Amino acid sequence: MSFSIKTIQIPTKPGCYLYKDKSGQVIYVGKAKVLRNRVLSYFQNKQLDSKTKLLVSKIADVEFVITSSELEALLLEQSLIHRYNPKYNIDLKGSIRYAYIKLTDESYPRLITSRKIDNKGEYFGPYTDGSARKNIMSALIKIFKVRTCVKMPKKACLQYHIGNCQAPCEDKISRETYLENIAHARMFLRGQTQPLLLELTREMKRASDARQFEVAKMYRDQIRMLEGTYEKQSVDQARLTDQDVLAWVVDGAKIHFQLLTIMKGVIASRHNFTLDSYEGVVEDFVRHFYSIHEIPQELIVQETLQDTDMLLEYLKAMKQKKHGLSYVPRVEVTVPSKGAKVDLLKLVKLNIAQTLGVDAGVTELQKKLRLTRPPFIIDFFDISNLRDQYIVGACIRLRNGEYSKKEYRKFKVRTTQTQDDFASMQEVVARRYNDAMQKNEELPDLIVIDGGRGQLNAALGALTFVALGTPVVSLAKREEEIYVPGAVSPLRYEKSNIGLRLLMKGRDEVHRFVISFNRSLRRIKN
Repeated sequence: MSFSIKTIQIPTKPGCYLYKDKSGQVIYVGKAKVLRNRVLSYFQNKQLDSKTKLLVSKIADVEFVITSSELEALLLEQSLIHRYNPKYNIDLKGSIRYAYIKLTDESYPRLITSRKIDNKGEYFGPYTDGSARKNIMSALIKIFKVRTCVKMPKKACLQYHIGNCQAPCEDKISRETYLENIAHARMFLRGQTQPLLLELTREMKRASDARQFEVAKMYRDQIRMLEGTYEKQSVDQARLTDQDVLAWVVDGAKIHFQLLTIMKGVIASRHNFTLDSYEGVVEDFVRHFYSIHEIPQELIVQETLQDTDMLLEYLKAMKQKKHGLSYVPRVEVTVPSKGAKVDLLKLVKLNIAQTLGVDAGVTELQKKLRLTRPPFIIDFFDISNLRDQYIVGACIRLRNGEYSKKEYRKFKVRTTQTQDDFASMQEVVARRYNDAMQKNEELPDLIVIDGGRGQLNAALGALTFVALGTPVVSLAKREEEIYVPGAVSPLRYEKSNIGLRLLMKGRDEVHRFVISFNRSLRRIKN
């Protein structure tokens, strides 16, 4: 063994083991039905995969936590993984960034979108479906009149006059009542919808008995809107089951997962992950994914998983814990052999095959540009003008290699009246991200500027102005050279390079988009 421990000191009970490196940092958390057998297998098995061999070479110490059952060990394992974020456990964050609903800790709290967790405020989620997150926030803000202003104004704003806020800035609502509304919003976010409706009904009756009819009407309206929101989420629940469909493809040392979330018969979201392949990775993926995502009534998989019964117990216990249920919820793991479910698996595998080309391009860009994370979200900028007239700019977004047209933006340049591409680019980039940061919109993993070093420097100046540290490069069209900040010479690759082709795809699209905008303005003028 590479660390000092006697075999007799390893428990023979179920539990978790925490491997540590020489600095004392936890680098891997695992669970076992019999701790001694599992831990010894790392050092007695000579057929370990390369990832496990590297892990073993780093182990300097081990800590054990004994549990009363294997299921308890499974639940504890996920808790310890989230606590320590060990280097050698699977990490799904490299493939997708999760967004949370944050309840701020201000005197009059707000509901905002957050992609980072700190020790300020409360967090609910994560939500991988952006539209679902926005719909929930919008409904709660409207129902409970949660303020949306970043800084409390001195006078009531438009939101008060249109009935979306009760103007705590002018003390039109007491802080005690405002915090009561926040407590109700918190209950909804925690999934306590039915208890919340019962509480609001009691408050409505109490206000009515006290002849406080305006207050009773407020509670009645909240109940009706909440019931509408709840019913909208529960359409055809008796007839249709919420399902997740999971398929995977092993490609050498990598395994590519894709998971479709189907809510009431409609595909709601899709998730792609690429991980190191090793024995048991599918089961590890399922446990880790559902420790932070909603657990469906049915999980459809392409083949039988290891120890399915134990995995089912884990999923049911996790779902029961998440929702505070007094009963054991229904969860099934299905391996279909025919029918519509087989067709769903075929659809997912087809999507994996199509996605692999995009993932390869993203991986290539990360390697060539030395990025800290894969650039799944890339923004592209271009400027267009007719001499000193019709000076416009545009930004388009590639999300996982696909055009995200709802996130396209176009700009009329304001700061220069002359044909100055550098000044125009600086203005457009600054406006785009100043607006995005104010609205808590999702930021890109990479920014690509159409042009050479001058355009790149202009964009860098804009990003410094708005305090955004996203990586940025420029792509010069004639030779397809990539200019990188700090590099003396541009990068040059064969035009067949899959990463370069991804950049060219976005650059050509933003050029088309900005030219189209320029022409539309000229048609209007003429």
